[in-house]
Amino acid sequence: MGLAMADLEDPPTLLQCCMDYICDNLAKDVGSVHLTFKQQDVFFHNELSQLFLSSLLKKDKVNDQVLSLLSCSDTFRLRRVRVRNTPVGLEGLRAILYNHKLVELDVSNTNIKRAASVLQLLYESGQDALQSLNVSGLQPHKQDYSEEQPFGNFEGLGAFATINRTLVSRLRNIRCLNVSHTNFDTQDLEMVAAELPHLESLDISKTFVSSLTPLLQCKHQLKSLSTYGVNTGQGRDNWEEDERHSAERVISELSALRHLDISTEETFSVSGTFFASQNQLKVNVDYLLCIPGVLPNLTSLDISGRDLSESTLLSFLESHPQLSFLGVMMGPACFWDFIWDEEYEGFRKDLRVTGEGNEAQILEALRQYSERAVYVQKALYKLFGRTSGMEHPRVDVIKLVLQGMMNHCDAKSLGVQMAASACLYNLTRHDISKRVPSRDLSDVVNMTLKAMEVFPNHQQLQKNALLTLCSDRILQEVKFDRYRAARLVMHCLCTHEDATMHRMAVAIISILAAKISTEQTALLGTQNYLQVKLLRIVKEKTEGQEVDITLKFTLSALWNLTDESPSTCTTFVENGGLELFMQILEVFPNESNLHTKVLGLINNIAEVRGLRKVLLREDFMDYVKKLLVCDHIEVSYFAAGIVAHLASEGREHWNLREHSWDQMLNTLLSAVRSWDNPTGEMVAYRSFHPFFPLLECYTTPAVQLWSVWAMQHVCTKNPDRYCPMLIEEGGEDRVKHLATNPATAEEVRTLAELVIELLQDSKLPPRQRKLLKPADTPGSPEQEE
Repeated sequence: MGLAMADLEDPPTLLQCCMDYICDNLAKDVGSVHLTFKQQDVFFHNELSQLFLSSLLKKDKVNDQVLSLLSCSDTFRLRRVRVRNTPVGLEGLRAILYNHKLVELDVSNTNIKRAASVLQLLYESGQDALQSLNVSGLQPHKQDYSEEQPFGNFEGLGAFATINRTLVSRLRNIRCLNVSHTNFDTQDLEMVAAELPHLESLDISKTFVSSLTPLLQCKHQLKSLSTYGVNTGQGRDNWEEDERHSAERVISELSALRHLDISTEETFSVSGTFFASQNQLKVNVDYLLCIPGVLPNLTSLDISGRDLSESTLLSFLESHPQLSFLGVMMGPACFWDFIWDEEYEGFRKDLRVTGEGNEAQILEALRQYSERAVYVQKALYKLFGRTSGMEHPRVDVIKLVLQGMMNHCDAKSLGVQMAASACLYNLTRHDISKRVPSRDLSDVVNMTLKAMEVFPNHQQLQKNALLTLCSDRILQEVKFDRYRAARLVMHCLCTHEDATMHRMAVAIISILAAKISTEQTALLGTQNYLQVKLLRIVKEKTEGQEVDITLKFTLSALWNLTDESPSTCTTFVENGGLELFMQILEVFPNESNLHTKVLGLINNIAEVRGLRKVLLREDFMDYVKKLLVCDHIEVSYFAAGIVAHLASEGREHWNLREHSWDQMLNTLLSAVRSWDNPTGEMVAYRSFHPFFPLLECYTTPAVQLWSVWAMQHVCTKNPDRYCPMLIEEGGEDRVKHLATNPATAEEVRTLAELVIELLQDSKLPPRQRKLLKPADTPGSPEQEE
């Protein structure tokens, strides 16, 4: 038997399942309560502790309170703490540093704000074994961004200058230091170079260093240097004019370097072009790379955005056969034959290159530059064109796009989110999604929802998101927060006036509304502006006599939103929904598909005892009586359900003259007797609770007959779902009582006994069951039934 590719994905390990369970069941809103485990003897060794922290990060659940849980050294053993891009503050960091001896700490882009505060805590907590420190993105509180000073006007000195040398020297074992995107300056660099004797890797990208000369103090051990987008303030004038101290000469003396990044920070203009800032580190790449014997140990070089000649780069590559990575993004070099053309005689297959010339360069750019918004945006633009006609799943590409989105999900990164959301649609659309593992699709949905939250009013981004979400595989099978998704799609529907977006939004809501809890459905359905919007769409389509996919899905959305939600039903009635639905029956007399949806929703209203009186009106009952004897069983079934619920109130509550109590019950009884068992499942139910009161109507056998027929129908068509549900809700005892009660009509008893047999059958092992009929495939947003 063949299996779809998506079914062949490796299942999660038991260890990962346990980690997911613990993470997913952490208290969601516990205020200041300190998190602890119920068992006192729980212990996570180092590997488990790291996995637990990684799982929490992936699920976006790391905060100060969670770190207080991890701080217990009797329960956890942490050596490496990476909490980048989280709301962690000084309180959470202090809890960790005072209870664990770390060799690595990454607090980049957290709420801590000041790098100096981190250093102070490291000193106070005695973290003298630390080897790797990342404080990227930590800035003073006061920032004043402008085009002239893109990093802001900061009060005080650099990131480290406020800390004395005694404190810095306490961290003498640091080998890797990342101070990028801070106000780290030349004075700080002098201190670091002098006081950290083991420093091997330094990232000063987008800082305020105006001279590289201090690096000469550590030239014999420095193996990695990144200066991407260093801001010199006023251009070359800030740099020492002595040739011996020029950037080119200083770099050339760093003979131990294996990785060098001197790429430039690019800016995206309104016209769509990229240009380099005038205040960035000036390096004559042609001069640097032509220095005899320069950088003999280099294996990685990034000169993206830099100007150089073709002959210089070719010569440098020939003299450095050990080079394994070359960054030439944002420049013509990525299109030169020896870099781009695999057929070129001197082409090096072993060299990984970032650029825009081919798919390999673009994907490498996404790997290398996931932290650089401008580079990620450029790469995604190029990737979009290459994925538009993609027919095969590319999980590797999906992961790269998601990483870029994750690193740039703030309000300043619209360009990244726009390009990424468009790429995700290309990578998961239509049949491709069926061959993408559900875990990866779950990540796609979560990042898509995050983008919708950050940019709720941007129409094109919201449209991209809807295109991705409007997938049968995603909506039916993939794990994600469906209420969150429904709420965001609802906002999109009510915010943007676009016919295509409306079609997708109502399709998505119609599916999600059936998959969230009744409490969540009520929260959505009672939003008056949503119902007004949905009813307005129905009204426009009805008045224009336009039966299309949007109308059908809008009716389905309303139907599902009112299911077992009295408050939503009330809101529907108060907004004139009943009159509008009667108009649909009048305007579209031959559209059985619409009639099914209309009557299905009114069935939900009829289940609400306090609303039944609004349905007991002669004009409405005209339609019900006519449709009760309809040839389409789905239409007749729901018309019968309305009559059954209304009649269950008793003869004394039936206030109609033209459609008498006895007449409608006789018509109901005849209709149910006429039905043949349909081939497919006509309806889906959340529970059987609305049927139970109908089973007690012994004076109206027609009402009982409809109710037990409905139970028998769904339990026959989908026994795996409905038989356990009926048993769990206490329905088995109710049906048994119906079958044994002398007052029960014979035909009702016969159906009740059949239901009991189905319930008994469902309790047997699968191979012993008599009836194993699979459920039909639910309707999808891609193809309305």
